[in-house]
Amino acid sequence: MIYLLAKYTLLFILTALLGFVIGYWFSRRNIEDVTESFEDLRQANSRSDAVHWDRLFRHLETMPEPKETNLSGVYERIDSVESAVAHIPQPQPMDMTPVTMKLDSLEHRLNNLSRPQSVDLAPFDKRLKAIEIELAGLGQRLAEESPVEVAPRTTPGNEPRILSAALYGDKDNLQAISGVGPTLENLLNHNGVYYFWQVAEWSGEDIDVIDARLDVFKGRIARDNWVDQARQLRQQPDAAPRPDGI
Repeated sequence: MIYLLAKYTLLFILTALLGFVIGYWFSRRNIEDVTESFEDLRQANSRSDAVHWDRLFRHLETMPEPKETNLSGVYERIDSVESAVAHIPQPQPMDMTPVTMKLDSLEHRLNNLSRPQSVDLAPFDKRLKAIEIELAGLGQRLAEESPVEVAPRTTPGNEPRILSAALYGDKDNLQAISGVGPTLENLLNHNGVYYFWQVAEWSGEDIDVIDARLDVFKGRIARDNWVDQARQLRQQPDAAPRPDGI
């Protein structure tokens, strides 16, 4: 058994070796030797390069030499410009004497102008003081006159007690009421309200009548409680007292 196995192994090795030899021989027959072809190609390229270089050198040798640039025209133009600049006249210094003389004359005239004299306002001041004294006396006489002669501007049952003017002494400072400013005070005076005692006596209907005349300030009377404030303010010593008989 071992003998047969060894025999077959040897035959297999011989067969493989024979196949390798036959394959190598067969492949060598079909492979061309390109060494000589490559060498021929390299030599051909070298010859071609040499031809091209020779052709380039011959072309360069046949090229004409560069001519020198003629700049004479440029130099001539530069010379002409230089000559023209040289012939430009130098600016002469300006004579400022006439201007200086006019300025001096103007300054002299300004210095000789007479200053405005101060206005004496003493006569006007005296006349204004005299008018103030007369107006003060007239106001005092009007205050001392009986209010019965000038009837209050009222409408019984429909409107609150309003006056045509501050007939019962100096009018009260209605701005002391919280919520009343200069505009509202003027509006109240325009509607015949001058005293705290007038506001303190307003009823609900009176408030509605006055409130309708306050334009954009409508609602201030009830919101700021003017009536209660006026009742307290009328008790102050400098408040105008309510006159009797009205």
